[in-house]
Amino acid sequence: MESTWENRDLPVLESIVRLADQKRSPVGAQQLVDDTGLDMDDVQRAIFALKNENPPFIEVGRPYANGFYHLIGGVTGHARRTVGAWPTPEDLTDRLAAAFVEAAEAETEPTKKGKLRSAAEFFGGVGRDVSSEVIAKVITQGM
Repeated sequence: MESTWENRDLPVLESIVRLADQKRSPVGAQQLVDDTGLDMDDVQRAIFALKNENPPFIEVGRPYANGFYHLIGGVTGHARRTVGAWPTPEDLTDRLAAAFVEAAEAETEPTKKGKLRSAAEFFGGVGRDVSSEVIAKVITQGM
């Protein structure tokens, strides 16, 4: 079976997130056809797949009598993280590691430079999973 994620579902999801942010209102299925270049049947299949994912990527009402979904009413945080509009804990950990690398490269004092390099190695290596878990807890508790 051929994957539908790269060629159908992800482009539709990216379009939904982008258009929802631009319009601040529901996104229409015809807008997705126009934005992605996919035909209506493929857009409808993508909408169905995205709304039925667990957790769901999008919120839609009931389909119309023809079985088509005409409006996407909401975009979930899961969708925004998936397309990169919101960071994931892993992304933030990677950014933290990169910031320590950059700070180490700019530091002229050898002891500080060594400590910054060690921190970068920790966040980029063995400590990545632990750091990601801590960041996830901070994000979740902050919400």
